[in-house]
Amino acid sequence: MINMDNIPWCEKYRAKCFADVRGQDLAVDKVKLFLKTFPKKRAIVLHGPPGVGKTSLAYAIASEMDAEILELNASDFRNKAKISEIVGPASQQKSLFRRSKIILIDEVDGISSMKDRGGIAELLVLMEKTSFPLIVTANDIWDKKFSLLRTRSEVVQLKEVDYKVVLKIMMDVCEKENVAVSGEVLTSIAIKARGDIRAALNDLQILSKMDSPDLVKEVGDRNKEQSIFTALQHVFQTVKIDDEMIRVYDEVNMPIDDVFLWIEENLPLAYKGEELCDAVDALSLADVYRGRIRRQRHWRFMVYEYFLLGAGIASVKKYDRTGWTSYKKPSRILKIWLQNQRAAKKKTICQKYAKHCHISTKTAMKDFMLLKVILQKSDIREDLKLSSDEIAYLDKPIVA
Repeated sequence: MINMDNIPWCEKYRAKCFADVRGQDLAVDKVKLFLKTFPKKRAIVLHGPPGVGKTSLAYAIASEMDAEILELNASDFRNKAKISEIVGPASQQKSLFRRSKIILIDEVDGISSMKDRGGIAELLVLMEKTSFPLIVTANDIWDKKFSLLRTRSEVVQLKEVDYKVVLKIMMDVCEKENVAVSGEVLTSIAIKARGDIRAALNDLQILSKMDSPDLVKEVGDRNKEQSIFTALQHVFQTVKIDDEMIRVYDEVNMPIDDVFLWIEENLPLAYKGEELCDAVDALSLADVYRGRIRRQRHWRFMVYEYFLLGAGIASVKKYDRTGWTSYKKPSRILKIWLQNQRAAKKKTICQKYAKHCHISTKTAMKDFMLLKVILQKSDIREDLKLSSDEIAYLDKPIVA
């Protein structure tokens, strides 16, 4: 039996019908027109930034049509024989369990023009032969290698969702999950998500498990151009150690320490058993070099850290992997941020008390448990001119 508590909320609350698709009314209308006029065009391309609901819209189409979904992704197109053998017959035969069928090609822009030579051609052949609607999703469909795909398909853009829509979705989820989060926190998450519903729900789910989610005032900005997901997919699914693997993190716009946390979070999703043990060994050795860099300023060791986080992690498997894995944002980053926020409030309170009592901040910090009792008196709080945030911190139990 599936434990519903362990299901990511972005999956648990995925759109079940067109009415559930929020903030994409124009796209939904174009999809309805495509279905009404099928097979005038046999394929529809849903493109837009990550997290705006492309795959969710595809599943909503399947639900509305009472259709079975045959889902493929870019890695499947590296084996043309597999496409011909599996997808060819499936694109002609009716579903045994549903009224109809749709074929979903997810993240088609992951097909490389060099590595997957023939993959686009195979997709175009599939479009011509299929008896059922073909739905293609992509982040960027404007590469020249997709020119024929664009001309032969109905192209529908999904735009970044307005933060107010994201906020309403999170409020509905909070109600269903019986989670209490302040409106200020929800608004902050919604704005910082920049239209990425999936990211907003992931952040909300992480915060719901924290001891004091209402302490969060900011959620870090998302860089829409960063390619950490692509880098992780390459490391976790590719076995070949070449120049691309060596430089896999060159285009990732984040500090190497953050990359380290991403890998640590997602290793159990990518590997199992002996492979996981070997991957953790490579990660721990990378951490050894990271410690030497910090302590001894031996920056030349960074090349070893990068190598172990890329080629070292990739080399534990014996063959290439296929399929799609939904990698998770590191929860430890948010936990560290929360702890830093608590420490910052504690320090400012101690600084004000120390100045007023002519003692050192260090002494005040050491006696903070006693200080917390002393500062329960409102007149002392007024004398120290404590802010509302500092008072709220004092009134809450100290989290270890």
